[in-house]
Amino acid sequence: MAVPQEPLLNGNENTTQTRQNSSPKATRTRQLNGSPTQPQDEGYYLRVSITTLDKNRRDPVFKFKAITNLPRYRNSSYPLVERSYIEFERLYNALTYSNPECIVPALPFSSSSYQATEDDERRVKHSMQQWVNRVAINPVLCHDEELRSFIETDFAFIPATKPRKRTSSFRLKFSSDIRDEDKALTHAKSVAHSLEGHFLDTAKASQKLAGYRKGLATFNTDLGTKSIAMGTIEKHPPLSNGLRKFGKTLQIISERQKLQAISEAAALGDFFSYYAINSHVVKETLANRLRIISEHDDAVKTTISKRRYIERLKSSTNIKSDKVTEALEDLEYAKSYEQNLDARVKRVTKNLHNELKIYEKNRAQDFFNAVKEYVKKQILFEKQQLKEWENLRPDIKAITKRNMHIYAFEDEKLDAKAIAERLSSTYM
Repeated sequence: MAVPQEPLLNGNENTTQTRQNSSPKATRTRQLNGSPTQPQDEGYYLRVSITTLDKNRRDPVFKFKAITNLPRYRNSSYPLVERSYIEFERLYNALTYSNPECIVPALPFSSSSYQATEDDERRVKHSMQQWVNRVAINPVLCHDEELRSFIETDFAFIPATKPRKRTSSFRLKFSSDIRDEDKALTHAKSVAHSLEGHFLDTAKASQKLAGYRKGLATFNTDLGTKSIAMGTIEKHPPLSNGLRKFGKTLQIISERQKLQAISEAAALGDFFSYYAINSHVVKETLANRLRIISEHDDAVKTTISKRRYIERLKSSTNIKSDKVTEALEDLEYAKSYEQNLDARVKRVTKNLHNELKIYEKNRAQDFFNAVKEYVKKQILFEKQQLKEWENLRPDIKAITKRNMHIYAFEDEKLDAKAIAERLSSTYM
């Protein structure tokens, strides 16, 4: 059922679309002031459902449908939208650049450790759906003009926002001597930096464990092959049968272990790798806040400088009216510029506190789901292996006790005692 469109809200256009035809001062003011935070009212919604993932192309293509009653959207329903993974990357970069007050979740990987299987497609599709859901319910991101363009554009999505590449000079200039009175965000930045390393180390350990399990599977296959070969030349029927069955069981178990290793790498390795990137995103988002604080500090210094210049003009004996007018205009612009930056710093800081709470909640839930999936699959694989060993039990029992009292030793039939004596004399 089509949802009727709501009338447009006042003036929350994306700043990047109005920069080109503005004066430098006005442009910079808009850039720093940014779009006001527009909370998502209870009646507004954006719902995106990924229906199909096409991985047969070089760049995976996601097909999805969307329904919304948000302002500025041309329609309330978009039944078929196709976007490539690269276009999702462009959207992610644009959202991150245009919304410094938001922790935009890292974009999921375009493939998983399941490696071109149905499970791989399922995992990638599920991860992207989760990412889209978290973006769509964000009260700031859901109103972003780039997101609207991403859904409505008929052809390839190319954002109007062109994020600047940050260089190492940013860290050297803004990281060490900035006055940051928000201890909670400072601590969160330190924790994110620490967790990034821990997640990365754990991901490597998980992948290494999966590699060792694959190696174990290879050795089990080799042992199984040799056991079957031994069983074919063994003359004692129960022992021959037992060796061959034992070898086949090892081969079956080795296949289970290969699947177990892949599942291990996907459930734990991929999760920890993704959250290593996510922790880096949190750290960079909080570091970007320091850049805004630094720009505000510079604006305060500029305003003070403009005031001092006017004081000098007042004490001057030769005052030109045009210089006074220009100085007053510069002071007004500097004060407005400072106020805009001050408002932006407060808005970014306030919203980042809320964003961190949501991020921590999502991370805890994702960690629980990853461990739960890992444990359930480990139990399943272990049960399957135990079942194979249980099926082997009758063949192993058939080798011992009653079946050993008669043994074909060359052309003679001997009892167990005679067999033991013959073997003892043979190998002494």
